Formats: sequence, C-alpha cells, structure tokens
Amino acid sequence: MLNITRNIGAILLSLLLHLYFYGSEHIEKFDYEFYDFTTLLSKKIKEQEDSSYTVIVDIDENSLQQLGQWPWPRVLDARLIDMVKEMNPSAIGVNILFPERDRGSPLSIQEFYRNFFDLEVKFSEIPNELKDNDRLLSDSVKKSGATLSTYFNNNLYNTSHCQELSYKENMFARNKTELSATSLLCNHESIQHGVENFGFINAWTDADGIFRRVPLFMNYKEQVFPSLPLATLLSFDKHMKIDINEDTLLVNFSQKEPKVFSAVDFLSGKVSMREIQGKVVILGSSVVGLNPLYSTSNGKKISNSMIHAFVIENILTKALLTQPKEYKQMNLLLSFLLSVVIIILFSKKFYIHIVTLLFTVVLISFVGLITFYINDTYISIGYLWMPLLYFFVFMLAYHVTVINKERQEQEKFLIRQSKLASIGEMISLIAHQWRQPLSAINGIVLNIDVDHRKKILDHAKLDEHLNKIEDTTAYLSKTINDFTDFFSKNKTRDHFYIADIIRQTQQLTAIADDKDMLVTYKKTENIEVVGYQSELLQSLIIILNNAMYACKKNLPNTKQGQIIIDTYVLKENLLISIEDNGGGIDAKDFKKIFDPYFTTKEKHHGTGLGLYILKLIVEDSMNGKVSVRNGKEGAIFMVQIPINPSEKPKKWGG
Repeated sequence: MLNITRNIGAILLSLLLHLYFYGSEHIEKFDYEFYDFTTLLSKKIKEQEDSSYTVIVDIDENSLQQLGQWPWPRVLDARLIDMVKEMNPSAIGVNILFPERDRGSPLSIQEFYRNFFDLEVKFSEIPNELKDNDRLLSDSVKKSGATLSTYFNNNLYNTSHCQELSYKENMFARNKTELSATSLLCNHESIQHGVENFGFINAWTDADGIFRRVPLFMNYKEQVFPSLPLATLLSFDKHMKIDINEDTLLVNFSQKEPKVFSAVDFLSGKVSMREIQGKVVILGSSVVGLNPLYSTSNGKKISNSMIHAFVIENILTKALLTQPKEYKQMNLLLSFLLSVVIIILFSKKFYIHIVTLLFTVVLISFVGLITFYINDTYISIGYLWMPLLYFFVFMLAYHVTVINKERQEQEKFLIRQSKLASIGEMISLIAHQWRQPLSAINGIVLNIDVDHRKKILDHAKLDEHLNKIEDTTAYLSKTINDFTDFFSKNKTRDHFYIADIIRQTQQLTAIADDKDMLVTYKKTENIEVVGYQSELLQSLIIILNNAMYACKKNLPNTKQGQIIIDTYVLKENLLISIEDNGGGIDAKDFKKIFDPYFTTKEKHHGTGLGLYILKLIVEDSMNGKVSVRNGKEGAIFMVQIPINPSEKPKKWGG
C-alpha cells in the first residue's frame, strides 16, 4: 500500500514538472543547445556545397572609405543597381531602407536655399534627369525589378503612404501566422510608389542571444506580408508556392556562405559578369551602424544581408528547416509516459531495465534527431530529454535516500537480532555464575538457623554470616549489571574505562572459567573512553566468541587455546588488539570475512552475521575502524575507536 501511494505521488509530481516545463524558458534554451549541437554535427556529416544561387554586394568599410560616408547620394545607389542589373542576375533584393528624401539631390539643394535664403540656385550644367536623385533611384529600382525593404514595428506613428501599402491582392492570405505588427516603416514615397516587390527585413535572436530563425510572413492590417528573401524570389518566379504555416523557420547554416563582393569593386568594374549572371543578388551593408550583426551558434557574427542570402539559398535548395510545434507537445507527452514507466521500474528495483530503457530512448531519439534534421525538420528533442533527465535525477536521488534508510533499518535489525541471538547464551552463563553463589547463600542461611537453635548465635557470629551474604549478593548484582549493559538501548555517550569493558567481556563469554582457554590481558594502564559502552561490549564479545571457537577447533594442534588482549593509545584513538592461536584465516576468505552471511563455522555454530555486525557497529556507529590479519599462530583482530576528540585521554595505572 505504501509503494502504491509513493508511485501515485511520484506520477503527480512528474505531471506537474512536465506542465511547468511546457511554458518554461529553461526547456526552450535547453532545446536551443541541442539544435546548435545538431547543426555543428550536420556540418561534419553532410558535405557542404558551394553557394550556387546567391551573392551579396556589400557596402563595406572599404566602400565607405573610397566613396564617402553613408548616406551616399542616391545617384550612386542607382548606379550600383544599374550595374548589377547589366550583369543579368535573376533578381535583386535591396536590403537598405530609404525613408527620407535625398538632401544631397540638386532639387533638394535648390529648395533648401529658396526656403531659407530666398535664393535661386541654378545647376545649368546638370541635365534635368539627373537633378532628382530619388527619382533616379526609383527608376533604377523599377527598371531592374529590384525588391525594396520595409520594416515592421509597433510604433504608433508611420507615414500615410506606408499605411496604405498592400501586397499584390493579398496573395499570401492562405499562409497563417501569429506574428503581427501595428506599424510599417517603408521607403520615401517617391521611391516606394509604384514598386510591386517589397518585403520586411525584420530578424531577431532567440532568448539566449543567438540567431537561429527568421519569419517568412507577418500580419499587418489584416494582410499577410512576405519577408525580403521571399519577396525577392517572387520577383522572378511569380508562381512560386510557399506551403509553410510555421511562424518562423530555422536557417540552415550548414551550407557554405554565399560570395560577397565589395560595392566599390562593382562600381570600379572589378567584378566579372559570370559571378552575377543568373544569381539572386542581395545589396546591403555589413558596416556596424548601418546594419546589425547577429551572433550564430558557432560564435561567428553575420550581417542582416548574409541572413537573407542564406534564407534564399535554403529555399531554393529546399534546405530551410521547419520546427513544428507538434513535436514539442509529442516529446513532452512521451517524456511523461517514460517517467511513469521509470517510476514503476524503480518501485520494483528493476535497475538494469531502467538503464536499458534510457539507453534505448537516447539511441532512438538521437538517430531520429539526425535523420529528421537531414530531411529539413528539427524535432525539438530537448523537450523530451530535459524533463526526462530532471525527473530521472530526482527519482534516482529519492530512491538512493530510501534505500539508505532501508539499509540503516536493516542494519539496526541485524544488530538487534544479533543481541537477541545471544540471550540463550547469556542466560546459561548467568545460571552458571549464579548457581554457586546461591548455594553459598543457602548454606549461610542454614548455618544461621543451626547456630540459632544451638543458642550460640551471638552478634559477632551473625555479623560474620551477614557479611558473607552481602559479598555474595554484590557478586550477583555485578553479574546483572554486566548483562544490563550489554542490552542497553541508551545511545548517550558515557565515560567508561576500557579495563572494565575487557573484564565484563570475559565474564559474559565465560572464557575465564574455561579450562581449555588461557586469556592474557596486557594491561599496563587503564584508559578512560567517551563513547557507547554497550556497543563496544557487543563488538568485543563477537571477536572473543570467534576466537574461542577457532582455538577450540585447533586444540588438537595446540593442546590449549590462548587469547591475548592488549590496549594502547595512538594519537587520539584507542586500539584494542585481540590475538588467538586458532590457526588463522585462509587467504581466500580475507576479502569475504566481513560480508553478511559468510561463515566458515559449521551450520549450527554460526549465521555469518557476527563479523558483519562487528564492522557495522565499529565503523558506522562508533566512527572507528576494524581490521584483521594473520599472526604467527592465529588471527589478530584490531579495533580502533576515537577516545574523545574534544578531550585528552585520561589514564591511570592499574
């Protein structure tokens, strides 16, 4: 009944743990680590091919140094787009926003001086078609079919022409997404007007600051807008079907990076046509301040333009990774079911089955992880492994605690059992030790009666008889005290002298009265010990009983059994040595001598628990050590216990 209650409690705990993890950021970050590991592993497994579809024209630091700081005159931007178009790319994506007028345009300069200084500035040498840089850029965008950038945010303010933007009769209405924005930042009206192809350039990192995913669609004013990479692809393949309903897709960085050409090299004519022809070109900037840089799982920083180029490459090679939400839910459910199975196996102590189960789950899930990844799906394996790992560690710790408690209870039971097993022996010893004193008392009482009848019982005679009775009853009382000390349950540390314990041990085993045994106690000083008197007494009785058995068994060789007991102090410890001439211990038995139920005695002479209990008492209860070795004629048991770490040992001669 107790196990059933424990199992139900563990199952409820597992359920709460999995419900907590379902909405927790911890499991999401844990899952990120698995994704990053899989990405790095995939790069080693899968042969990387050169990028064949995209290139980047980068307004880099070198371009700014040679052509001037940003923003450039838009006539320069227009020239760059025109030169790219002349090399026959498949499509051009402009990863730059132009939200304001070009204030360096001749028309803008004329307007500035007219409004503020009432001056008419004339640029008679400049043709009219070159006086409006924004119009030049707009014409270049339209002629090239380039795709412009927009940016979604949640600001309350945006210009009216941006609010009215719509995308080709809402052609993405069937693509569902929960991502939405309340405002849209687009290009200046003179540039944006009439441009059919545009897409948002929003990108963001995950909760741990690492870039992994991009959105392909976003809701704005009840319409679905595409991202810049997707819009760029649609600019040359208007019938492309995108049947993806995920809010975000994982960018597959296992492919090689697209080639990057400096914008100044383009404008200088240093880039050959074969590098651009038929490719999708992303025009942008990697300069910090113009475009953000994002950290990837391998520690490298990449530009926004590089991200868009990767996305286009992924889509065209069908390598863009999906991460369906269903796998997160399935993995959490599977983790919970496996936790229930582990609970049942722990309750039945099927440890090998647990290890086999976990190994099988890890192996199958790992193979599935790699297989699905190669086929462009990440199955969110962290949602399986993290809660299962946490719960397994908890169950393991709890189970170890329960087992330790059960072991301690079992040890206490064995110690009590050992003491109870000695009751028969003790009663026989007490009966033997009491028989003669009781007969003596009976004889004294008869003498008192005889003397009284003969009227010769004077005060001196009566005192003599009473003194003999008192001496005899004192001996009986001492025997009772020895017996009581042995069975005492008092766990309070007491002060006692080791010589008294040695004497009690000999009396309780009746070893001194055995004619076949000679016991020698090399007592040179008595030592006061602070500890558990009863448990030390039991330990020494176990050793002496074993020594007596060995000596008696070896009597044909020795004629008389001999036991030598010695005590001495080593630093803060008391050492008790008990040596016999019983022939010693076989070498093959040394490793098992303290194991439970191991015995070399005949069946009716031992249970195999004595030395096991001795080790438990000395090491676990008394914080000491017990060891055994062979001497010249027999075994030597050595018991070492602390005298009292907080006090110096007290000695007296005896």
